[in-house]
Amino acid sequence: MLYFTKLPFAWVWTLATVLASAVILWNTAIYFEGGARPHFLLEKGIWAKQAWWLATFYFHLVGACLCLAAGTPLMFEAWTQKHPRWHRALGYIYINTVLWMAAPSGLVLAFTAKGGGWGTAGFALAGVLWWQTTWTGYQAIRRRDLPTHIRAMVRSFALALSAPAFRVIQIGLFWLGVADEANYILSLWFSIVVSLLLSESYLLRSGRSTFPSFTVTYPASGANP
Repeated sequence: MLYFTKLPFAWVWTLATVLASAVILWNTAIYFEGGARPHFLLEKGIWAKQAWWLATFYFHLVGACLCLAAGTPLMFEAWTQKHPRWHRALGYIYINTVLWMAAPSGLVLAFTAKGGGWGTAGFALAGVLWWQTTWTGYQAIRRRDLPTHIRAMVRSFALALSAPAFRVIQIGLFWLGVADEANYILSLWFSIVVSLLLSESYLLRSGRSTFPSFTVTYPASGANP
């Protein structure tokens, strides 16, 4: 995975990230099994009994899962270069699910987030950054500005990875004995910081943080990218 390029034990970090993302996707199955109501929905109390909130939650859940599943292969640079058609198809899914499903619904849900103002602020910040970086990447590829597209999508998917990072940090703080509410807030904000550090450190190591913008040219026969 490109985020860990030039780091010691890159394959270990890559494997851990892919496994954590897979666990997140696997765990969402409980929301569709039709059995006992999941603990998270029980915690939401009156909100989970309102049709608009529940619809927004499931809309976000489906969108976020699609983003994570579609975006993960795109972070393996050799694979995307070898399979440009898959790159385009998965990129189309990723961008549209972030812009029109996961990020907007996440912003709505932020106002009912656990942890009061700190929880709302954290999720709102993550949602805004996620939408903005994805939109920047979308606009860049439309004008064939590949370097800006790469930088933006690296930042966008790092924010998508804040979900598995949140869970890993939460488990770690739980084992350290941090109280539940403090754990939730700390895990939320630490996961945002970790995501930002992940993307920016890679861009700096790879030199892509300073790529000049340029217009990609295509052959005269030239099909679109």
